[in-house]
Amino acid sequence: MRFFRRRRAPAASLSLSSLLCLLSPLAAAEEAALATLSIEDLLRTEVTSVLKHTAELADTPAAVTVIRREDIRRLGATTLPDLMRVVPGLHVAQIDNNRWAVAARGFNGFFGSKLLVLVDGRSIYNAVYSGVFWDAFDLPLDNISRIEIIRGPGAALWGSNAVNGIINIVTRTAQETQGGLAELTVGNLQQHKTGLRWGSSSEEGPAWRVYGQSHNRSESLPVSGQPNPGDSSRADRLGFRADHNQGGTAWMLTGEAYQGRSGGAPNPTASTSNDIRGSHLLGRINHLVASGNSLQLQAYVDQSWRSEPASGSVLEQNVFDLDLQQTLDLSANYRVIWGGGHRNYRFFSQNTSKLAFIPAQSDRNVSNLFVQNEWQPLPNALTLTAGLRGESVPNAGWAWQPNLRAMWTGWSGHTLWAAAGHAVRAPNLYETRIDFNGSGILPGYRVLGNPAFQPEKIYSQELGWRAQLSPQLSSDLSLFSNRYRDLQTLEASSPTTLSYFNNGHGRTYGLEWALDWQASNRWQWRSGFSYYHEDLAFSAPPSQPGLISYIGSYPSRQLFLRALIDLDQQNKLDVTWRAVAALSNIRQTPGYGTLDLRWSRHLSKQADLAVIGRNLIGPRHYEIARQPFFQQTVVRPEVLLTLSLRF
Repeated sequence: MRFFRRRRAPAASLSLSSLLCLLSPLAAAEEAALATLSIEDLLRTEVTSVLKHTAELADTPAAVTVIRREDIRRLGATTLPDLMRVVPGLHVAQIDNNRWAVAARGFNGFFGSKLLVLVDGRSIYNAVYSGVFWDAFDLPLDNISRIEIIRGPGAALWGSNAVNGIINIVTRTAQETQGGLAELTVGNLQQHKTGLRWGSSSEEGPAWRVYGQSHNRSESLPVSGQPNPGDSSRADRLGFRADHNQGGTAWMLTGEAYQGRSGGAPNPTASTSNDIRGSHLLGRINHLVASGNSLQLQAYVDQSWRSEPASGSVLEQNVFDLDLQQTLDLSANYRVIWGGGHRNYRFFSQNTSKLAFIPAQSDRNVSNLFVQNEWQPLPNALTLTAGLRGESVPNAGWAWQPNLRAMWTGWSGHTLWAAAGHAVRAPNLYETRIDFNGSGILPGYRVLGNPAFQPEKIYSQELGWRAQLSPQLSSDLSLFSNRYRDLQTLEASSPTTLSYFNNGHGRTYGLEWALDWQASNRWQWRSGFSYYHEDLAFSAPPSQPGLISYIGSYPSRQLFLRALIDLDQQNKLDVTWRAVAALSNIRQTPGYGTLDLRWSRHLSKQADLAVIGRNLIGPRHYEIARQPFFQQTVVRPEVLLTLSLRF
């Protein structure tokens, strides 16, 4: 028996691995295969981010949602954040036409700092602001294999900043993207999005693909009484990936470069033009040493550049990362994964009188060591996992971040799990070195960084139950309780100056529930519900006016319901209803409900057509409170037409 693999009854339908082997390069055959996934097959989806090795979703001791290729195609989204609106426990809010706030289990905002985001294991979390510039990561969606979203701390394996969750975007291998693909999307907001891809391979050599993509988005609508946001954008990107597997050694090399204009006012009275560009190169080699044992080495370089015309500043970040990991199956019931790495951040700023970082140039080095032990004291019933990571964190020295997990699978079709963990969020340059003298935060105040700012800390407990209640029905329930210390606060340090302090603490708790039902061979329902509550307070009463950052910025309730309907072999209909509760009185953001539709048709074996409508019902609304530096805009209905050709 394979290590840690649970025995299951034979499936009545094809397994996911069998389906992938049967995939044809033709769009019709591909989508037909994806549509055959049963409830049991969905629970067998591979997950790698929780334990740093492959496991089935049903056997994962964490709160996990996987957005599969089927979902990516059928949701009708054109951006990564919009794909994740149907994940329990995740809040996605559009700020303007190019910017989103994405958070798990609280503390949402453009600079929301407690969610680590990876693409093929490469962190796209920005160390300057502790967030993700989603406008710079407009990945071709057909290149994505799956998106794994883990709620809860993951710092024992992935390091600091994996505080409330992890998003790992896993792209398809070059072997899976052979042949040609051309895609065109046009609409009233997404004016055009054009993609072209070609993949090939030789009998003995590696498989490879090259691709290009271009998009142009129109301007959104301002909140009543505000000027036009000027948030139209355009961007172009080119990339490649190569994969090779021979004997016991597999390697992968991928790279991409992009440039464009990302509009949107850093504040309502400023210029409305930003410039962005960047590139990365990542390589990974995995060698199978013996049965079940492997050694992996990964390295990448990443460069990003952003100009802010409103302040005249230019920000550039360069990252080099090296990571080593070894997996040892010491016995049939005991596995050890250990490794370490080093990351170097190099930061440059072109300072102005409005925005400056002191000093303008800096280096930050982060080293880490981790170990994780998995033990099955009761094979096929009880699994215990203990992990620990030591990491050099700015302003804190070495931070030790443990995680404990237990999973019970002794009852057929049911998984019970519990977890406890500790994680830290490392201070960023914005908190420690900024000198801002503009009007983006509070008129009349200057904002200065605090060099003594300490890491934010979380202590988390989780419980979960995942079950296949029948061949047609599955349930996934997670409960969590988090305690926070040294939370970021923004307080007046003088009558005209604001600064950042660690003067907040508190507790959050909630639940996340997903329920999937196969109503018939042609009709599947998927639903999700989230509940969230927070109690945050100042650790000591501030002597001057102050605010706990991101307090009240996460909705107490979220609900979605999806219907995936195969009308016949050529036509498919997807309906998604979403509802989000109002934010707190502090944020003054009303709740909303809306509806998305997608109809697709196979025109031929090589061609697909889709008509998509998003935000079709309900009034025009904004999804989050006004963010520092950015103008608030309203979300309005969107209509899209997409044509895909394979050759």
